[in-house]
Formats: sequence, C-alpha cells, structure tokens
Amino acid sequence: MSTTGPIQTKKISANWEAIVGDLNEVPSTFDFSKENNIRQKGKKGYETHYTYTNEDGNTCFVVERKKKSDGSKTFTLHSKQRHKGNSQTRWAAQKYPQPRPIYNLRDLYLDRFKQKLVIVEGEKACEAYSKKRLLKCTTWSCGAYAVLENDWKIATQYNEIILCPDNDKNGELAMHKLARHLVKDLDCDINKIKIITYDGSFPDGWDVADPMPNGEDTHSFLSTKNMPYADFDYESIWNEIETKTEKKEINQEKSQRLLQLGEDCCYIEELNEMLRLSTDTLVPLPHFNNMYSYLKIGQKGAGTYLLEQESTKRANKFIYHPKFPKGIIELDGVTYANRFRGPNIIGKNLPIDHWEEQLNYMFGEDADFVEQYFAYIYQNMGEKVMWAPMWISEQRGIGKNWLTLLVAKVMGMHNCRPNLKFKNVISRFPDWIIGAQFAVINEVFIKNKHDTKMEMSEEIKDLITEPFIHIEQKFRRSFDYFNTCNLLLISNFLNCMYVNNEERRYWIKVMNCHYQPRDYWIPKWKWLETDGPAAVAHHLKNLQIKDKGLYKDRAPKTSDFTEMAANSEHPIFRWLDQQFEEESGPFKRENRWKNFNYLAGITWLHTAVTKGYAQECSQDILKDWCKRRGTRWLDGQMTRQIRMNDGTRPRVYMILPKEKEAKAYWYNHLTTKTETELGNIYGQKAENSGFIKTDGTTYANKDD
Repeated sequence: MSTTGPIQTKKISANWEAIVGDLNEVPSTFDFSKENNIRQKGKKGYETHYTYTNEDGNTCFVVERKKKSDGSKTFTLHSKQRHKGNSQTRWAAQKYPQPRPIYNLRDLYLDRFKQKLVIVEGEKACEAYSKKRLLKCTTWSCGAYAVLENDWKIATQYNEIILCPDNDKNGELAMHKLARHLVKDLDCDINKIKIITYDGSFPDGWDVADPMPNGEDTHSFLSTKNMPYADFDYESIWNEIETKTEKKEINQEKSQRLLQLGEDCCYIEELNEMLRLSTDTLVPLPHFNNMYSYLKIGQKGAGTYLLEQESTKRANKFIYHPKFPKGIIELDGVTYANRFRGPNIIGKNLPIDHWEEQLNYMFGEDADFVEQYFAYIYQNMGEKVMWAPMWISEQRGIGKNWLTLLVAKVMGMHNCRPNLKFKNVISRFPDWIIGAQFAVINEVFIKNKHDTKMEMSEEIKDLITEPFIHIEQKFRRSFDYFNTCNLLLISNFLNCMYVNNEERRYWIKVMNCHYQPRDYWIPKWKWLETDGPAAVAHHLKNLQIKDKGLYKDRAPKTSDFTEMAANSEHPIFRWLDQQFEEESGPFKRENRWKNFNYLAGITWLHTAVTKGYAQECSQDILKDWCKRRGTRWLDGQMTRQIRMNDGTRPRVYMILPKEKEAKAYWYNHLTTKTETELGNIYGQKAENSGFIKTDGTTYANKDD
C-alpha cells in the first residue's frame, strides 16, 4: 500500500532559498552516529527517512517518515536553505523547488540507455523492490497528486518503463498522468511504456512492498503481468486528464487570486464576517462568497477557501481605537482588528479669524470653554468625555452646522457623524456609532408624555458614558462594541428632553443669536472648504488644555441647565410643592384621614394624590419627588423602614418643612425615634379613618 501522504512544511522567510547539499549530506538530526538523535527522534514518532539527490549524488532534500499515535503517517520534507543576505545555511522543513528530482536519481543516471525501469508509488515500495537488485526502480516525492512536480527526463532514456501503481484509483490516475507526460511532453515512445493491471485477488491499496496474494515472486509478476500501454484505453483517460488539468490550472489561477485577495482580508470570529482592510468594510461570509463567486473552487466559496488557509488573518473582535496601532492587536487575551484611521488633515499655522469670530458670536463668554472642549477631544481621540455639550437655539441659521462640520473635517470625516437625527440615535439598531469618534445629534426633541420623555432621555445617557455599547444590526449577529465616541446634542427647544436637576451628563448652553445673511456666510464656507480645516487642526492640536480633569468629572452646571431642569419636571411636582408649601391636600397637618407628620410612604402618597385628589402620576414620579425634596436619615439613606401596629414595615421618606427652626425641630424629633415610634407617628389619624372622595367612596389608607 502507499506510504506517501501529505507533506508537512513550514512557511519560512523570503530571505532564504533552497540549495543543493553536499554528497550524502543529511540534516544533523538524522546523524544517528549520535545515540541521542535516534532516541529523540523515536520519541517524536520517527520511522525512517529517504534522501533525494541530483545526478552527482549531492543531496537535494530529505523526506522524513513519522508514525502518529493514531497509526496514520506523516511526511516532512527537509531542504537545505541559504540566507540571501549573509550566506548563512541551515536545514528547514521546506519543499524543494519544482521540478524536484525523482528517487535514486544517481543510480538511474548511471544505468540509463539499457535497462528496464520500474516506477512505483512511494519510497517504501521503491526500497522494498530495490533490495532485490533486479531492475532499477524509482518513485517521486509528495504523494500521488504531485507526480508531475518532478523531473522525469531520465526515465525516457530507458529501454522499457514499467508503471506499477498502487491498487487504488489515486495510484492508477497518477500513473496515467505520468504516461501522458512522458509521451506528450517528453516525446517518449509510447511503445516503451508498460503498465501493471490487477485482478480481483489483489486487495485494495496493494503495492510491491506487500506480500503477493498468491505467493508469486514480485519480479515475475512485474515481468509477466504488465501490458503494453498502447493497448490500454488511454486516449479517453488522457482526455479526462486534460480536462481535469485545465480545470486544475484554472483552480490554481483562482487560488492565487484568492490568496492575493486574502492579504486584504481579516476574518472576524464574533460576527462571522470578512473585513476588507483596504476599504474598511465588513461583509457577512455568505455575501462575501456571493461577491467573489467567480473565484469559487469546486464547492468552496471564496470565504470558505480563505478560512482554510493558515495565512488568512483572524481576529476575535474589531474596534476603532485611536490609542492602539492599526491592525491585529491583542488586549487582555482577546484578538482585535483595530480599524481606526487617523485624521487626514495636516495642520498648518494659518489665521483662524473665522473660527474665533464664530465661537464668540455663538457662545460669547463661553467661547473659550467650547474651544477647550473641541481641543480636548481632538488631542485625546479614543478617550470618553463623561458629559456631552447641548446647544439650544430657537433661531436657525446661526452657524451650528458650519461649526460642527469644520470640527468633523479636522477630526476626519470617516471618524465623525456630523448630522445624526435623534430618533435614529436611540433606535434599536445603533450601528451609526461604529467607527465614530465624534457625533453631532441634531433635532433633539421628545414630545411625548412626561414618563415617556423621561424614559427616552435615559436611553442616550449610556451612549455618553458607557465604555461598551451593545450593537444590533438587521439580519446580522449582535455584539458588544468598544465605545470611544463623544457626543454633541443640538436642539431648537428648551424643553427638548428630560433633564433631572441632579443630572451630571450635560453642559447646556442656550444661544440667543440672530440670523446671519448670505453675505456673512460666503467667505466662511469658502474658508471651510480651503484652509479652514488645516488652520483649526493646527490651532486645536497646540492649544493648551487648562483643566484635563474637567472632562472626567460631571458637567459644569449652567443657569441654562437649571432652567431646563425646572422645565423638565413633571407637572405634578409643582402641584405637590404648592400643596406642601400650604400644608394642604395630602400634606395637611391635621387631616380627617391621616395626620401628616412629615413622613411619606410612596403607596400612601400615590393613593392620596391619584384617588383622593384626582391627580395623574405614577409611583416612580412620586418617588422622584420625594428623593428631591426629602432629607436623608442619620445613616445617609433617603428612606427608613418603620414598624406599623399591624406588623407591616413600609419605607418612608422624611419630607421636612422649609422654615429653618421647624425643619430642625422635626429632624431631631424624627431621627431619634425607633421604628415602632415612627410607625405610631406615621399612622396617626383623626377621628374619621380613611379619606373620602367627592363621590362618597372611602379608600383605605393602609401603606405597604
């Protein structure tokens, strides 16, 4: 049976080239005069090796045969290498250049012109027959499929050529390929060629190294059981070979083109997509196969073929991170493809009059603050600012787009999203953030009910501060994305979204500017399209940042922020404040249903407000009001658990009067009480238990 299997090689540097060794030279690891060598080789499965020489007997390469633990065989081709720069030499596991010499070439050369030549498949079979010292025998390296990668000219000089394939389809096909090559390419007389055929007594895979099935002598078998190749139905076989050869050549061409394509690709495991490095585009593997279907090899699409190649680049995930080099990097044991490309604007020391004029016009005394922000995000691309500017202007045409577009050009348009719509930003598919280092969100406005407005406003907070964002894309895998994008929000309405008074993520500026005519903008737009970006890039790069810690802290609170926060409050807040201020409604000190002693439970308060006084709101809104108006207990918590007479243990807020002396009295009075005492105070009622709506319905006041 065949002993030739897949040849193991390693990729070596292009600085090395294969050369011919000395007479009988082998790698030092095959020098078995040293006992240690054969012992070490045996541990690694070594069985034997075969030396291929040139006509002079100088070693070209050595094939090492190993046996794996599962019983299969591996073959490693070793060739001598020389460094092109310094002439250093070494042996390496690397194929010898084609056409390679056939086996026993020196002996074949000496006995040409007169002898019969037997050609078998595999070095083991060749060695077994050669020991009989009957006819000259040869074979080739690298397996049945590599039969035409060798130099067969010496074979044509023999009087008779006996082809002895292994008893399998691959072996027979290899010999037919060889016969065709000898006749068509090397002008060998077809009448010199004989071929062995097998009857049913021979097992599958039989070769001349195996015992004859009927005890016949191998030499007699080869001498008597061959048939003239000319009598064989070779033409139909050759036609098929030619077709397959043409197809193989086409496939080889496709393979080379695919390998060239693969140099520009990186497979992203998390997405099962192929990243085109030159265009920075991600393509799902099925789409990649369709795109390059003309390079399909057999049943293998382009992507499938490239993934089978060890040389194809691979990464677990991808990022756009300015702090790391572009290409394949490793962070915390995870391999990333960093797709970031820096700005393409080269700064120039040029006048920036238009820039300064526009900043002063739009922001007045805050112009320096805005400029500092832009300088920081430009100098520190990849770092998240823990807050976002929000510009508000009822007047359109004051230059917001001009200014943000200029900044986007400075940072690189490929790194920016200069005109996003708010509704798209908070959508289910936030893939706009991929690759973005700076994004301008225009038309910020939420017109829904207060609860919805508050909920939608919350959605954008994660985009401002969170280091990772979960990305969902239609019909593609979802993934977690490394968020390095800084945001700028722009709106025409002061009540555009919900802002809590305790909010730390927004620097809010209301711009009271008037519309500028066309003549004002003509030179500015011309400057933006010419020297402007380069001038601003130089300016921002060299601008000294006054307070770097500012951008990692909460946003500075402006008067515009305070006004917007007040406008953002739920309408019930004003009603509750009024009722509390007047000690009326649910906050009446002596109430017919329950005395208010500056303790508020959310369930009680919600029942009182919605059913007792017909005000619409949720418990969450009331909880928010209590948090803002309440005073912390001694342990620093906003609520404290109390014990009621019925055994229930609700949590209550301490809502104290604004008057200084009264506030101090009640604080000392309440904070010194036990849970049970607080329960008694909280549950104090007047004569009439419960409270009554105008329709006569009585509602319980039990707080849980």
